[in-house]
Amino acid sequence: MDQVLFDRISQTVEQCITDKTLSLPMLPKVTQQVMDLVNDPDSDASDLTGLIQSDPALAGNVMRIANSAAYSPNAQMTSLQQAIARLGMQNIVEIAMAATMGPKMFSVPGFESVVKDIWQSSLAIAIWAKEIARIGRRNVESTFLCGLLFQIGRPVMLQTVLAQADAATETAALDLETLQCLMAKYQTRVGSELAKQWQLPVAVSQTINGIDSQGPVAGVQDIVDAIKAAQVFAAITLTDRHYDGDVLSADPAIVEVNLYSDDVEKLLNKADSIHDTLGALSL
Repeated sequence: MDQVLFDRISQTVEQCITDKTLSLPMLPKVTQQVMDLVNDPDSDASDLTGLIQSDPALAGNVMRIANSAAYSPNAQMTSLQQAIARLGMQNIVEIAMAATMGPKMFSVPGFESVVKDIWQSSLAIAIWAKEIARIGRRNVESTFLCGLLFQIGRPVMLQTVLAQADAATETAALDLETLQCLMAKYQTRVGSELAKQWQLPVAVSQTINGIDSQGPVAGVQDIVDAIKAAQVFAAITLTDRHYDGDVLSADPAIVEVNLYSDDVEKLLNKADSIHDTLGALSL
């Protein structure tokens, strides 16, 4: 790691955070509208249909993903109404979130693969966390969203680092280890600032701030526990996909969320489906 560069960029980032001059990406308007709709208890399938249809690009992406083998293996769907009726609002919301966010939101020339890996990790964790929450009879929708966004500070920090380095003509000197260390150091603080700007649900902000905490996390402990357990499954999903039920059952994060051997077995029975869903949401 380039310690001199690390220290210089850290100092600049600290100043930007203090001065509230950190450059943060804008949340796509349609993404905000999707989240608002999800949090509106009076919304229904017709509201979701109307919102998605109001954005032709989003509608096309949603239908493409909904008609992928992971979501619709037996028959193609021809309308959003049909997709929502067959897959349910929750699945369509997740598809819409994945279609409107992701790597394309960030300007990171030369490091696109890093952001892609972060997004893939976030998707995998969110999908596994949702299934873990389902088994534990917890809030599935909130757990998925928190799993998707809890490490959003990492790509934002990467974009900030590259901007700072470029301004000082030091981009060429940046190495992956220095970048990873900077992202790890600031992901919580930068993610928290982004959560405020994007007006994300309180649970997401609490998760961002509490995911690395060693103590209890007020308000979202169940979600944080589910995400930590999901990280164990996701790490395997993204590598060799060799799942050992006994090893998983003994993992501290799995034990903490009260997943027993039969629960782990139920999750592993969904592993292929989850992997296919990850591939579809990455389209």
